[in-house]
Amino acid sequence: MKQSLGNKIAHLSVEKFKSLPKTGKPKETEWTILSSIVKEQNSTFEVVSIGTGSKCIGKTKMCPKGTIVNDSHAEVMCRRAFLRYLYSHLTEDSAIFYSHKNKTFSLKPGVKFHFFTTQVPCGDAAIFPQDHKNEDAGSIIEDSTSENIPAKKRKLEDIFRTGAKCLKDSMVQDPKTDGATYHVLGVVRTKPGRGDPTASVSCSDKLAKWCHLGIQGALLMLFLAEPVYLSSFTILKESPFCQKSLERALFERVTPSLSLPYQKHKLEFYKADKSFVYRKTENRLACSSSICWWYSQNEQQNFEVAVNGRKQGVTKKNYLTEKGRLGICKLELFKTFRDKCLELKIDLDSDMENSTYEQAKRLSKSYQNNWIILKEQFRTWTMKDPELLHFTVTG
Repeated sequence: MKQSLGNKIAHLSVEKFKSLPKTGKPKETEWTILSSIVKEQNSTFEVVSIGTGSKCIGKTKMCPKGTIVNDSHAEVMCRRAFLRYLYSHLTEDSAIFYSHKNKTFSLKPGVKFHFFTTQVPCGDAAIFPQDHKNEDAGSIIEDSTSENIPAKKRKLEDIFRTGAKCLKDSMVQDPKTDGATYHVLGVVRTKPGRGDPTASVSCSDKLAKWCHLGIQGALLMLFLAEPVYLSSFTILKESPFCQKSLERALFERVTPSLSLPYQKHKLEFYKADKSFVYRKTENRLACSSSICWWYSQNEQQNFEVAVNGRKQGVTKKNYLTEKGRLGICKLELFKTFRDKCLELKIDLDSDMENSTYEQAKRLSKSYQNNWIILKEQFRTWTMKDPELLHFTVTG
């Protein structure tokens, strides 16, 4: 039963990806990562968001107006597209939510969301002995940012290495010694950039945050009676992983006794017998573009292609215009939040036209309190320049 569920999720995800336009997809000589979220409701399954990509911009290219997507890894693109999907369903006639008298929403009974990816998340989940083999959980492979080591030079007791770096202000750093002690385990890491360092934490760290606080984030939480959690994690068998390393990265870094709501929402892990034609191989280059796609409440399909955090093909004169922005950038998601407040006539005791992005997020007090608790468990997290969060809905 579990194996067939993983296969179903993977099949739907890969086939949906195939049905999307060719624009933004890799060439035959390129590779990418595909992630998706699949809705389960009344024994039916449907892909509701998709993301592809393996790129991330550096600190110097981050925009203080919220118009650039800093992290274009597949998992992040997929999750941001999923946020647009959730916003579109905050209606009285929603197919997935029912509304309360206090204007908050809860998922209807039986609605579940399943996460799928073609490759192990970068960061802590990707660190595991190279000789690990487990027929039930699979075996680890190098992640999208790993430092490749020729197979002939690998030692049986060595580990796969991630290119994600320990935070500079972390109390512990990678020893970078030979063999299995090259990395430390369980620490927060940032994704590597080409020359310019990034401020984006690894996908392992972001997934851990979503698993504990819900995938909806702070702004959407202001409309919800409870967080939205993922029910399962599926990865392709051809790109094997280690379940123990995933459990460590996503859950075991946090003390079980903490009063966080995730306790009742542990993930099920599946591997699937499905092939992805654009998987990473030694003779392929990383695709420079990313894709995001999502369904809206009215069954409208939304498709965008990103390069360096902007819409593909946008000219410099349109960089700061709506034409040049992805629908999943911070500014557009903030506008969607503002519009939904107006539509539902929700009074947050705040002037949404003049409130900054950071001020709006702080209104989600229960979410922010839980985030403080969680960050204490991680011991450290990236600190973005405050100026990057001070934009308003007018940019």
